[in-house]
Amino acid sequence: MRNLSQQEKEFIVKLLRIADTSNNVFISNIVYDELTNVDIYLDYEQTKVDYRYDIKVYNQNTHLFADFARDFSWKIIKYFKLLKYLENNEMLFLYQEGPDEKTSRFGRLIHKNNFISAGINDKDAIKLILEFSKKTIVINESIREYVRNDFKTKDDIRHFENIELSKKNLAVAQRSNDTAYTSNELARKSLRAVKITIIITIIFFILGSLLNFYIASINKF
Repeated sequence: MRNLSQQEKEFIVKLLRIADTSNNVFISNIVYDELTNVDIYLDYEQTKVDYRYDIKVYNQNTHLFADFARDFSWKIIKYFKLLKYLENNEMLFLYQEGPDEKTSRFGRLIHKNNFISAGINDKDAIKLILEFSKKTIVINESIREYVRNDFKTKDDIRHFENIELSKKNLAVAQRSNDTAYTSNELARKSLRAVKITIIITIIFFILGSLLNFYIASINKF
């Protein structure tokens, strides 16, 4: 599997924490804490997604809403794509239990408070949000194991183990090569020593023979 960002890892941990206590796991449960004074309004008939922001808070700082809408849009699209990726890897599946609705909403905008709204313009993003927001997220045990193994699958672990084994084998091969080189050097040095010994022996033999011949010559006279 691909490497996950820290934000994606935190999303999965939060997803599992909710799944530990409830079977009703929706994207709305996971992002609920991030929607202070905001609702996400889903219009399935008009194919629209709007952010509804408390107008009192908006009037205090008009830039906050624009910043939120931009940042949260990117974030929630990443979340949905991550869910789709995890589903493709059989770690969870998405299942629509309830009937189709005309409209829906989730968030923490206080009921009946006045709001200012802003729509999402990206058609692919709208389609993704409308499709996945109404689906229950059903967890497989494999994703729990994935998190327990520091966000590594069994295949990932085997892959890393094979890499480590290859490194060890390479190190052993290098040591063997170094040992063989050292042995060859010692053998060459030993061979040179033997050659020198033979040469010295021959020289002494020749000198001894000459000396004996000289002594024998003197004795004749």
